[in-house]
Amino acid sequence: MPMLKWAGKEKVVNHHNDVPFRVLERKWAFGDGACTNGENMVIHGDNLAALKALLPQYEGRVKCIYIDPPYNTGNEGWVYNDNVNDPQIKKWLGEVVGKEGEDFSRHDKWLCMMYPRLRLLQKLLTEDGVLIISIGFQELANLWLICNEMFSTKQITLITVQTSGGKPSGGFNHQSEYMICIAPKKFIPNPLPEDKGLSPYHGMNLATFNQEQRPNQVYPIFINSQGQMVRVGKSLKQLVKDGEYTGKLKDFTFDYDNVPEGETVVWPVSDKGFPCVWRLQPLRFESDYAKGYIRIITARKKNNKNKYSVQFLSEGIIKKIESGEFKTYRPSSLVPTLEIENFTSGGTTIDTILTDKAYYTAKGKEEMIDIFGDKEIFSYPKPVALLHDILSRVMGPNDIALDSFAGSGTTAHAVLKMNKEDGGNRKFILIEMMDYADTVTAERVKRVISGYGEGDKAVEGTGGGFGYYELGEPLMIGENLNEELPLEKIREYVWYMETRGMGSVANVEVLPIANANSQSENGNIGIGNTGNIGNIKNDPYLLGVVGGAAYYFCYEKGSTVKLNRALLRKLKTKAERYVIYADICLLDDSELEKYNITFKKIPRDIARL
Repeated sequence: MPMLKWAGKEKVVNHHNDVPFRVLERKWAFGDGACTNGENMVIHGDNLAALKALLPQYEGRVKCIYIDPPYNTGNEGWVYNDNVNDPQIKKWLGEVVGKEGEDFSRHDKWLCMMYPRLRLLQKLLTEDGVLIISIGFQELANLWLICNEMFSTKQITLITVQTSGGKPSGGFNHQSEYMICIAPKKFIPNPLPEDKGLSPYHGMNLATFNQEQRPNQVYPIFINSQGQMVRVGKSLKQLVKDGEYTGKLKDFTFDYDNVPEGETVVWPVSDKGFPCVWRLQPLRFESDYAKGYIRIITARKKNNKNKYSVQFLSEGIIKKIESGEFKTYRPSSLVPTLEIENFTSGGTTIDTILTDKAYYTAKGKEEMIDIFGDKEIFSYPKPVALLHDILSRVMGPNDIALDSFAGSGTTAHAVLKMNKEDGGNRKFILIEMMDYADTVTAERVKRVISGYGEGDKAVEGTGGGFGYYELGEPLMIGENLNEELPLEKIREYVWYMETRGMGSVANVEVLPIANANSQSENGNIGIGNTGNIGNIKNDPYLLGVVGGAAYYFCYEKGSTVKLNRALLRKLKTKAERYVIYADICLLDDSELEKYNITFKKIPRDIARL
């Protein structure tokens, strides 16, 4: 697939690597104490720097990313300036791209702004996560191409969202905007909670293929009078292979007459009465039937000779049954078919055209009036219903949502609303670069948590809490560590730089300094004498253990730490190998080899992302 070219691309394609890591400084917290120390965050600052600051803690952990970047319409004067001529963006372009950026078209500038931000968002997303980008027609084609370039292993789908009754312009009545959804190839959305009473089973007829295209999925199913599957006959492909059918595939006819007494045969026929194929091949069908994943019911359609309909469970539903998420029962001892307890939805797909009036932009403006009592406080906010309905199809009850163009804070509003509805513990991270991050974005989240409105329009608070952050000092000054920063921030940075790409945080054993205050249980000293990390209570330099390697950051502010035999006696963790940071190494090569130690000098050997 050809890659999109634009002026300035070569300057920004790897710019995310050059963005310095900075500390996030919490300025204040609001709401429940349990949440103020948790992962709900509103961050004020350049979203490129803020995204880089999130990497040490959140790389590969964010399940859903939703962004609503500038549409680049050329309009001026908005509170949220929908144009890349915004002063902060112009400043960034001038610093990164240089003076030649002054001659770029606004489309070039927009692409230069978006590309490095998407690169960092890509790093933060979980393997099975979903990235959703709202966009207008102005940059839709450009955004689609760079998403295809970056996310070539994912599926990329366009959703059209009707946002108004129409805005006449240039001879056209614009009624919609778009969402580009980037999801795994085997993406399975959460079911629709409002579809109550529907069956989890789907028709097994696959009307889009015929016997010429898929002869291995054309076969008879024999059913007895009690609705039990007796056996599966040979497929058309097998009949040809065995020499039992020698005609053309297109001329093969379904035989309803040559059937044993007491049995009925069912062939793959569409609802309109045309020959088609089954969704499953014979062996898979028999296996799924035995497991209870096939249902046979009396046919309701009268357009063919089938007296029974055959239905199956989708891969997504089977996965949830086998994981234990869905509880099942067997309503009849005569057949193995399973039913799902309290099944609430058969809707396991997301529509690509959304026309609900609750998604109209005017609805979002009404919500801002209800919350703030001011119709001018923010222009064109996304309505809560749109974000709620999309995020609920993607997020689990404990997942994290990130919005790096947070605007009025609709994403946090939707997450808090979902948690109130089902008792979930979803988290949000909002990033907003404009000055209204405090007075609009964070203030809206406060009011949603506490409740807002009066009388008949009063809305009960969702509960919860969050911290408000600003971008702090960089972790590196030139090639040196910024020693003015708290030690735990420096340790967190070094640990991330060493272990990124080796697995998620959940797979890493980490011993924070705060837990390393007492003597080891057995009193032994020296590298590797205490067994495993679970026995360590006095290993203050330890960062953690991953991939069989123990990482030590032997650092004292204002003094020099030497890697020598005395230091080795202080290191308690048993591991296959060791990575040890110190200021000076006094061990010779034979000793380093003996203990399988890699020495790294503070601070110049700390890797760059």
